[in-house]
This record gives sequence, C-alpha cells and structure tokens, in this order.
Amino acid sequence: MSSVQFLERPGEPRLAWFLDVPAAKAAGKVLLIHGYADHSDRFEHVARFWAERGLVVARFDLRGHGRSGGTRGHVMSVDEYVNDARAVLAALEKEPAWKDAPGRPVIFGHSLGGLIASELALAVGKDIAGVASTSPFFGPKRQMTAFERVGGKFARKVAPTLRQSSGLSGSDMTHDTAIAENYDRDPYRFGHVTVGWFFAMLDAQRDVLARAGAIEGPLFCIAAGDDRVVSLAETERFFELAGSAEKELDVSAGSFHELLNEPEWRHHAGRLADRMLRWSAA
Repeated sequence: MSSVQFLERPGEPRLAWFLDVPAAKAAGKVLLIHGYADHSDRFEHVARFWAERGLVVARFDLRGHGRSGGTRGHVMSVDEYVNDARAVLAALEKEPAWKDAPGRPVIFGHSLGGLIASELALAVGKDIAGVASTSPFFGPKRQMTAFERVGGKFARKVAPTLRQSSGLSGSDMTHDTAIAENYDRDPYRFGHVTVGWFFAMLDAQRDVLARAGAIEGPLFCIAAGDDRVVSLAETERFFELAGSAEKELDVSAGSFHELLNEPEWRHHAGRLADRMLRWSAA
C-alpha cells in the first residue's frame, strides 16, 4: 500500500493523497476521484491494477471525506471539490514520478467523482487527456417530490448542514457480499447527506448538462445497468450532449453502482486502463 501524504493549504482543509507508481517505466498518469461518503483507500486495488498496467495513479480524499479535513460530507458548491482537484494536480507536478510520466493527465471519477471530473474538464480543457468514469452522478436515482424540493430549498438557506440519511448500504453498491459488509463497517464511511451539499450537486448537474457541448476531450464511461444510486438516464443524456468527438458509454447490464467493486471489476478496470493508456500516448 502506498503511504498517505497531506497537502496543506492556508485557509483550506488539508487533503490526504496517495501515489502509486509502476515498477517499470510509466506509460501515462491518472488522477482518481472517489464518490460521496467514500474514500480513496477503497480504490487501492484499482490503483495497484492500473500501476501494473503502466499508469502512475494519484488518488486523494475529497474534503470532508476519509483522512482529509473539512466538514463531514458537506460543501456549498462543487467548485470547492474542483479547486481541491486542481490543487492536487498542481502539487503532483512537483512529484518526479508524476511529472516524468508521458502525456497529459487523465481524470477518472466514480459517482460524485465523475461529476467533479466533468466540471474539471470544463475548467481546464486541453490540460487533460480525457475523462473516464464509472456510474457518474449526473442525477439522483430517486427524484424529489415537489414538497421535498420546496422544503429543501428553504432548509438550504437556513440550515445548510442539516443532515438527512442517504438510505444506502453496502448491498446497494455491490453484489460482492464481503465488500458490502466491509462498506457498512467502514469507519470512514458515513450514511448522511447534508441539505446544502445535495442542492449544490443539483446545481452542478444542471451546469454540466447545460455546458456539456463545450467538452471536447475524449470520454469513456461504464455505467451500472442496475444502479440504485444515480440516474442512468441522466448519464445517457450527458453523453448525447457532450461535444467530444470521441465519446463512448457502455452500460454493464445487471451491475450495481460500484462497478470497480463488483466481482468482474478487473474486466472493467482493464477496459478503463486501455482507454487511459491510449489517450496518454496521443
């Protein structure tokens, strides 16, 4: 396991991050962004797998997650996450293994990480080689009622850190029962969303869909066919709107949300690595 490092910034939460480096010469590099109520330790197996394929893999805990600082599971804007990702990318340029890896960095995002990666692509454009994702969070699986929306908007103004249960458990994430049980016991995991966070992500989803045509770099996504967390229809809509000349959406029939924790995760990770290595060499 790679050792944890911390990025300290005045006035901002410190960010925990990791770097996995290939044993042989690197063929590319990728920044991995995890999902909500998650943390980068749960992607250690993926980072090792990609490093064995020749990718330098950086991963970090979002603010309010894992070992990073910040209010647990809360931001008021997706820009806070995007700025954190940009800060990590800047810090990585001082790391020889990352700096010497060929090509521009690829951004990979799972769930919330996929939404952040898309906003990052809109922010930095040609500075990245492409965006890969699994189960991106372009919309929630369950839509709010009109009453919930009105009440939520009011709560966002007066009590943005008010917590509501997410209602999700490990069995909603993966068919692997051992991983599902570990998910439920994970001390870094939490089972809530804040009102402010939820409406901030709705704002970000509308923004990404409205500006998707401005994304020009390559896109590759594997979506879960039986996702209980995010909306597959909104992912399909994003890919229809994206301006990228190369865009590929693959729906894995019957899969749950955490494709890289499903029994066939190596197959998915291998397909993602193939695209990321090709983009790195372009």
